[in-house]
Amino acid sequence: MDSKFKLIVDSFGNDRFKFNASLAEYTALKVGGPAKLFFISFTNSELIKITKICRELGLPFFLFGTGSKMMISDIGFDGLVVKNRTQNITTVSVKGKVTKVGIGVEEAMIEVDSGVSINRFCEYLEAQGLDNKGFSGLPGSIGGNLFLNRFLQDATKSIKILDSASEIEKIGAEALNPKKHIILSAIFRVKAKV
Repeated sequence: MDSKFKLIVDSFGNDRFKFNASLAEYTALKVGGPAKLFFISFTNSELIKITKICRELGLPFFLFGTGSKMMISDIGFDGLVVKNRTQNITTVSVKGKVTKVGIGVEEAMIEVDSGVSINRFCEYLEAQGLDNKGFSGLPGSIGGNLFLNRFLQDATKSIKILDSASEIEKIGAEALNPKKHIILSAIFRVKAKV
């Protein structure tokens, strides 16, 4: 095993990696050759750590979420492929009114990890009595969609990213750049259901 790969594997443990993993089983189109090394990240701290190690070692890597918007060559990828399965959804704040008849929620700020699927996010909004219109029906995960979807960009208050120097920053959607940023999470403004 290449010494760079060994350093990464030793940092997380051999059982966390697949070697020469077929990427076809992880994409919506079911196409793609093998990744020399494959890893599933379940937390943002893992995502940050593995990205920093790859950058320090000069090891080629790429990240993806659900695999709904990508096609991988049958040749595969001669580096590390990271599947982002981060799953946190947190209600950060709620805005509303207190009246004689009770408390009425008008809007909530919801922080969502980039690996969360849009479907799971919509289920969360539904369970909280929040409007999921505009979110529902989108394929893929929060992270991939934020780069492409204007509705999601407009609904964000801020986006937490890992920049090209492996520093964590909060930026607005207008500053988002797929060549420079890895999305960790986003805070969305969501209205209550009418």
